[in-house]
Amino acid sequence: MTLFMGNNLYTHPYKHLRGARTVFCALVCVVLCIALVAPKQALADLYTVEGVEVDVTAKNALEAREKAFNEAQVKAYKMLSERLVNSGEQDAVKELDTESISYMVQDFEVTKEQLSAKRYKGTYTIRFRPDSFRQQVIQQGQSYSDIPRGAVLVLPFYQTGSNTILWDNTNPFLSAWSRSREINGQIASTVVPIGDIEDVSQINEFSPLNYDPVKLERMRDRYGANEVSIILASPEVSITGISNVRLSLYHAKIRGPEFSGQMIVQGQAGETSAQLYDRVVSKIKQRYKSDWKQETSVASMDTQSFQAVMNFTSVREWIDAKQKLERVPGMASVIVNRLTPREASMSLNYHGDAQRLNTALGRSGLMLGQAGNGYQPVYRILRAMPQYQQPAPQVNAPNNQTPYNNPYNRSYYQ
Repeated sequence: MTLFMGNNLYTHPYKHLRGARTVFCALVCVVLCIALVAPKQALADLYTVEGVEVDVTAKNALEAREKAFNEAQVKAYKMLSERLVNSGEQDAVKELDTESISYMVQDFEVTKEQLSAKRYKGTYTIRFRPDSFRQQVIQQGQSYSDIPRGAVLVLPFYQTGSNTILWDNTNPFLSAWSRSREINGQIASTVVPIGDIEDVSQINEFSPLNYDPVKLERMRDRYGANEVSIILASPEVSITGISNVRLSLYHAKIRGPEFSGQMIVQGQAGETSAQLYDRVVSKIKQRYKSDWKQETSVASMDTQSFQAVMNFTSVREWIDAKQKLERVPGMASVIVNRLTPREASMSLNYHGDAQRLNTALGRSGLMLGQAGNGYQPVYRILRAMPQYQQPAPQVNAPNNQTPYNNPYNRSYYQ
């Protein structure tokens, strides 16, 4: 975290700008009135459960519909718990009655329904109240995470011996990712490149860990991803003759790939290659979600107050920044203590510590920088610099033979 030292941050004489101040404050009021109607869409999506299907039979249609709605709420609560509650604690989540769950429901809609004399089939979208759900989880002694990771761009390489392929249509790993489906509101989502001419020109499929960082950043930006993951899938045959898949995972950093782990997915008797790689993709997605929830989880509804300052150059820039801060997952409130035409001092009341806050800010293109020490530190809100704008060595230089944390130290990883 960058440390900023300086004089009193709250002393900024500008009497000669009194007239400009009046105009500035008026503009802020007008723009704020417009901005306040903007919904916290990202957080709403995370607490929205879509595709809740129920099929109920009862004495009559009216009773079947009522019973179906109750079942849909219970099912949606379980689905939301799986999404947000820490993976190792999901088995401990208590079953709740319909009345308790209904208290947490903000609204719902029926997207599809079929009704007969005694049977009701319906598909629901149910939106939960974030604070009510969080409070229920905390009361049960569990922890939750509601900071979306943002999309991960996955580059799924298929490796046999010293050969790797990516774009070839014989790559079963890429085909499995293309078949996988993302669900709205996931805590960690993934995206795979379509493999058109532009993609092929960015990545050399025969040297997966020796990439051009500028080209990789262009691809990441093209797909709207927050990060890039390189995965090498190597098929193996066990002594029983069943095919397994060994996976080596790397974070594609601007300064070179960073090894993040390895896993083996064992094949099952009678399983086709497509079925095996579909399970491989599912296991990787589960790992992404579990790791991210573990990193960003919180187990308390208590808020911490962080004093912060932020500089800006225009009213619109300030309003956009304030909207981003208010939409940060876990942000209870943003209280403006002092506002000038170029700087705002604020109290950020947040569910979690500074590290979690910094992680959440990063999803909005912001970051914390410590502005000064004292009884209560004052942080400066900064705009995160895109990776491709940061100075970095060219990782694919001819003389660069760095193995990049390769656990096998194989030459074709270099």
